[in-house]
Amino acid sequence: MELFKMAKEAMAMKSKFGEMDKKLKSIFVDTEHKGIKIQANAKCEFLSLELPQNIFSEDKDKAQKLILDAFNEASKKSQEQMAQTSKEMMGGMNIPGLS
Repeated sequence: MELFKMAKEAMAMKSKFGEMDKKLKSIFVDTEHKGIKIQANAKCEFLSLELPQNIFSEDKDKAQKLILDAFNEASKKSQEQMAQTSKEMMGGMNIPGLS
């Protein structure tokens, strides 16, 4: 009996993770850092990048740093949104890595 109950709970959790995956893909996070615009979803998948025209007039090293900084900021915002959404959807389940 216990094995059946565990299997049923595992299937329910798998379904919940599938729902969460769809939800995270549908939440968009927009970031702007010094004129560089990046859109990502809450799964930390980058969807678009818009560079200002003046980025090409910058020193190459400076431009690369600005772009990396923008991606790091977008990644951080995306991860924060992922954590918040996961916490809401999991309803208090203590899952390592998501809390």
